[in-house]
Amino acid sequence: MRNHLREAVEEMRQHYIQKLLDANVRNDLDKDPSSFTLSELENIVKFYRL
Repeated sequence: MRNHLREAVEEMRQHYIQKLLDANVRNDLDKDPSSFTLSELENIVKFYRL
């Protein structure tokens, strides 16, 4: 049985990571975007108003 919540969280993480990469924010991040939690990514996206 698939875990739908886990899949949804991972899908949102990938969405935020892609937004950051598209906006070339990766240079401002100290670490690999895939190592951030969903909440951290959401806060970064909000900070940059993406």
